[in-house]
Amino acid sequence: MNISIIGAAGGVGRELTISIIEETIMDKNECLQLIGRKGSKSDQKLHGLKMDIFDSFAEIMPEIEISNTPDEVRGDIIIMVAGEPLHLSTEYNIIDRDKLAEKNIDLFYTFAESIANNAPEAIVIIITNPVELGVHVFSKFLSRFQVIGMGAFIDTLRFRREIAVEFNVRRQHVQGFVLGEHGSGFTPIWSSVKVYGEDKESCNKKLKSFYERLHKNDPTAHWQKLVHCLMKGKVDDICATLSKFTPDERAFLSPFISNYTETHALAGASGAAMRLIRSIKSSNETLSACQFKVEGEFLGIHGVIGVPVIICNKGILCVEPMEDLWDNEKVLLRKCSEDINKKLAIWDNR
Repeated sequence: MNISIIGAAGGVGRELTISIIEETIMDKNECLQLIGRKGSKSDQKLHGLKMDIFDSFAEIMPEIEISNTPDEVRGDIIIMVAGEPLHLSTEYNIIDRDKLAEKNIDLFYTFAESIANNAPEAIVIIITNPVELGVHVFSKFLSRFQVIGMGAFIDTLRFRREIAVEFNVRRQHVQGFVLGEHGSGFTPIWSSVKVYGEDKESCNKKLKSFYERLHKNDPTAHWQKLVHCLMKGKVDDICATLSKFTPDERAFLSPFISNYTETHALAGASGAAMRLIRSIKSSNETLSACQFKVEGEFLGIHGVIGVPVIICNKGILCVEPMEDLWDNEKVLLRKCSEDINKKLAIWDNR
């Protein structure tokens, strides 16, 4: 399968390019297409990146093609990582998601329309934020089952990691999902959490203690409060006290700490994308969480939201219903969907 990275000159794009080659997930006769922007510095950077990669990986690298216009994108798997990132700096200069949507919506439309014309069977992985907007736009031009938003996927990985820390086990031994919105609608699904190999009774007791510490009535306000506390404090002090936070709080704060320190979660985003790419290329069916445009298959919800899905080599095979959700989790997810739909109506009035 050929792979195209839109925005390959950016931080996540470079990390992802190197990982794809270093981990040899592509054959030498497959094409890795690096997409820049014509007439920009990114176009020039890609030629330098190609030479740098060749120095290190000449013996194992696939065919590398550099392109700079949307009409040239032709991968079987396309990763959308171009666009303005969310800024959270030490000067407290934050671009909120409304402004981010305003900056990136034209880019979403340009590439979605071109891909529909030139690579209509492609699977598109959306990393660019707001990820819900990206999935919304691309699903207008492609089958919704071909469009995978990575927000809930990486949020779930972070959540599982923090649960694993609490039980001193590997992340692979933890089951559990974060659904909803990639942002303030972050919704940890505690009913889905399982820690394999642990005593069920003591495990559930510990998990219940975390859950009961949450602000269940207004979780969105709680997440926003955590970010404001981060912006007002010192990163060293906050990181030193992270163990006092619940696992889902740490999972939520993780990318904000990365952005605040200007590391921008490059390794996390590229690593998560690699997991998705490997799942798709393996031809196995994998249960994952991602942003997807549902049409009533999950809690009767219509619109883009993070849900559990089965991913295969064609994209999304189906939605996993998760019939054991707690009642309050159903309420939170339906409310989250309403909030996302309101935002999308404001962001995209075309």
